[in-house]
Amino acid sequence: MEGQRNFWSWFARNEQRFRNVEVEEKEQLLDELLEALHTYCPHLWFEIGRANDGISELIISAEGNTEYFSAVRTLIANAPSIDGWRFIAFKPAMGIDFDTRYAGITFSPKTTWYLPLRSSSDPSELGLRVGYAHFDPARSQDFLTGTYIMLECVLGELALGEQVQHIEVTALPSSPESSGYSPLSGIVDVVRGEDA
Repeated sequence: MEGQRNFWSWFARNEQRFRNVEVEEKEQLLDELLEALHTYCPHLWFEIGRANDGISELIISAEGNTEYFSAVRTLIANAPSIDGWRFIAFKPAMGIDFDTRYAGITFSPKTTWYLPLRSSSDPSELGLRVGYAHFDPARSQDFLTGTYIMLECVLGELALGEQVQHIEVTALPSSPESSGYSPLSGIVDVVRGEDA
């Protein structure tokens, strides 16, 4: 309790400095904020910026590590009300209208397919097999890491962390639909359990 109080007290005293981080001393400011956050919990991270409505946002993230989700929830639940600021727990979903690159590989939700996997020992657990037309088995770890990054953007950090227990990557079959794959655009309903 003391750590979160200290963080928010520090933030309230310094918040004016973080309203516009597009300044020359940006890196120093971000390092300072990270250091203050890590005094509360060294496993949390943040994103900061201004939303389209002009409100400054501070997003607190556990980088998908569910072990620290409660620390994120606790910190945000105790956030003060500060004019011009919005405090958000976990990276939000961004939809599918983006491409991202990781290790030189492009990940595009619009061209990605997935196959839901269910555990026979626990049918409530959801796994995903994600197929790529450009999959390279020699780079499977890069594809897996990039897939986590992409899915976190598509689903949001909380949904990915709490609803998806297993992810694997593979080459996309030549006929994905006849092999049971679906376009990634429909994954939100599956994760919510509306089409499982």
